[in-house]
Amino acid sequence: MRPSLRLTLVAAVALMATAVVFAQEVSPSPQLPVTPPASVTPTPTTGPGVTAGPQPSQPSTTTPFSPNMSPNYPKDPLLTRDSPSFPDPEYVKLLDYMFLFYEAQRSGKLPADQRVTWRNDSALSDGRDAGVDLSGGYYDAGDYMKFIFPLTFTMTETCWGALEFWDGYQLANQTHYLDQMVRWGMDWLIKAHPNDNTLYVQVGLTEVDNNYWGPDSGIPLPRTSFKVTNTSPGTDVMADAAAAFASCSMLYRDKLKDTTYATTLQTHATSLFNLAETARPQQPYQKVVPAVTCCYESSGFIDELAWGAAWMYKLTQDASFATKADNYISQLNTRSVQVNTITWDDKSSLVYILMAGATPPALRTKWQGFAQQYADSVASADKPNMFTEGGLFYSNGNSQLDSAVVAANAAFALQILANNMNATGSSDRDRIEKYTKFTVSQVEYLLGENPERTPYVVGVHPNSPANPHSAPASGGTDIGNINTSPKEERWTLYGALVGGPDKNDRFLDERDKWEQSEVALDYNAPFNGLMAYMVSTATSSPPYVTIAAGRPDLPPVLNGMAVWKIILIVVGSIFVAVAIGAFVCYRKRDQIRAWAAARKQRSAEKSMPKYVIKRSAPPRNHNDRDVEALEVGQGQGQPALLQDVHRTT
Repeated sequence: MRPSLRLTLVAAVALMATAVVFAQEVSPSPQLPVTPPASVTPTPTTGPGVTAGPQPSQPSTTTPFSPNMSPNYPKDPLLTRDSPSFPDPEYVKLLDYMFLFYEAQRSGKLPADQRVTWRNDSALSDGRDAGVDLSGGYYDAGDYMKFIFPLTFTMTETCWGALEFWDGYQLANQTHYLDQMVRWGMDWLIKAHPNDNTLYVQVGLTEVDNNYWGPDSGIPLPRTSFKVTNTSPGTDVMADAAAAFASCSMLYRDKLKDTTYATTLQTHATSLFNLAETARPQQPYQKVVPAVTCCYESSGFIDELAWGAAWMYKLTQDASFATKADNYISQLNTRSVQVNTITWDDKSSLVYILMAGATPPALRTKWQGFAQQYADSVASADKPNMFTEGGLFYSNGNSQLDSAVVAANAAFALQILANNMNATGSSDRDRIEKYTKFTVSQVEYLLGENPERTPYVVGVHPNSPANPHSAPASGGTDIGNINTSPKEERWTLYGALVGGPDKNDRFLDERDKWEQSEVALDYNAPFNGLMAYMVSTATSSPPYVTIAAGRPDLPPVLNGMAVWKIILIVVGSIFVAVAIGAFVCYRKRDQIRAWAAARKQRSAEKSMPKYVIKRSAPPRNHNDRDVEALEVGQGQGQPALLQDVHRTT
C-alpha cells in the first residue's frame, strides 16, 4: 500500500474514533447508582397521610391533605433498591396514591372523608337539562367533562385487576379505598342508566369546557347532557357499560362481599347487554351523539359486543354468552387473528385473555392460542410496535398521545395471562417468565428506569411530573398562558399517571404539552392493578428510590435520532467515502496511469498546428492533368506555402 494512502486511512480511523469519544463525552447515558453491600438499608420515602407501612382498611383519620404539605423525601438518593420489608412500603404508597388521584377527579357532592381537600363540591346540577340527576361520578381528564366510554373501560379494568390481584389490595390494606373508588364510579353509571332503554354518555361540551381553565367553583353552566336509546342506539357504549357492570358485580360478589350491590350491578349489566344486542340499527354511538367526536370517537362496536358477552359469561357462567363472544370475535378475525393494541377503544385482545381464563379446559385451547398470539407479539414488540431505546413498549399509531398508558395496558394484560397460565398449571414456563419479565420492565420504566430518570406518577419523587395538564390542580385561570400562570402547579395531583414520553424517551413537563402531561381516568386504570401486583410480588423497591433529584441533560433529537449520532454518522460517512476512494484508486492505478497518459497525448495533439488542404480550380486541359497546386496555410491570416506536385498519366 502506498504511504500516502496508508496515512489517509489511518487519519480517517483516528478521526472517527475521536468523534465517538466526543459523542460519549457530550451525551453520557444516565446510570443507576452502584448498589452497595446488602448491609446498607434505605429509609422508605413517605408522602402526606401515608406512612411507610400498610394502612388500616377504614376511612382515613390522617390530617387532611394540604398544598403546604410535601412528601418527606431524603435529600440524597437512597443507596439501595433492596426492600427493607414485605410488602414494600413504596408500592403500598403507590397503590394508595392511585386512589388519591381518583378522589381528585370526583364530581358532585364530596363525602366527609374526602382526603383531597383542595377539591370542592361541583357540577351539582348535571342532568337537569334532561330531567335526571347526573351529578357525581368522575371528571374524565384535566378538564370538567364526563364521558361514559373511558369511564366504563376504567371501571372494568379496575375491577378486573382487583379480582386478579386481590392479594395486593389486602396486603396494602387498600380494600376500603378500592371500594370507595369503584362505588363512586358505579353509582354514577347507575344514574346514567335510568331505565332499560336509556344510557347517558356525555355531560358537557368541549366547545365550552375547553375554553375554561380555572377552579371547580367556576365551571361554566348550564351543562348539556347526551344520551343513546333503544331507538337511537350506541351499540359500543351500551355493551361496554354492560362489561363494567358485570365485572364490578363479580368484585362485589366474590371479594368485597356485598351481595346486594352485586345484584344491582348485575341487573344493569343484563339490561344493557340486551339493549346493545337488540336495539337497531347497531352502530357506533357518534352516529347519535356527534359531540363525542371531539374526544372519544369509537372505531367500531364488534369488539365491545365481544367484551360485554365475555364478561356476562364470566359473571353468569351461561354458555350462551361464551358462544356469543366467540361469534363476535370470529367476525373480527375473518382473515387472521387480530392482535390489536389495547386502548379504551379496542378491547379485542383483552377478550382473548379474559376468555382464556374463564372457559373450561375443553374450550380453552382456541382462546389460549389467541391470547398467546397477542402476548407474544407484544413481548417481542412486533411491527408496528417497537421498544424505545430506553425500553418502553411503544405502539406506532397509538402511543403518540399517551405512551405510558399503552405500555401499562400491555403490561396489565400480559401479567393477567401469566397468572392464568400459572393457575391452570401450564408447563410453558418460558412464556410465563417472558410475560412477567415484560410486565416488570414496563412498570420499572414508568417508575424511573428510563433515560429521563423520571417516575411518571405525580408526587412520588422530586423528578415526578410537576405540571400535569389539569385545570383544577394547576390553580390557574389564564387559559392563554397555562404554562406560566401560575409558574408552579398549586396542588399536587398525587398518584396521577401522565401521558408519558415520546418515542425517543423524551418528556416535556409542561401543561400545554397535553400529549405527554395530560391525566385521565383510563390512564390510571391498568396501573391500579399493576401496583397491587407489585405489592404482592416485589422483592425490591421501585427504581425511583435510588434516583437523585434532577433530570439528566439528554442530547437533542432530530427525526427520531440523537443529534450527536447524526453528526457521527455524517462525519464517519465522509471519511469512509474518502478511504474507499483512495483504496479504489490504488487498485486501479495502472488504468488510471494509462488514462492520464492518453489524456496528456490528446492534449498535446490539440496544441499542434492545423493544416488545411484546399483543391485549386480544375485543370483546363483535361488530358494534360497537372496536379493541382496545394495551398497550405496555417490558420487565418497566416502566409501560404505553395508546393507543386506533378503526376503523369
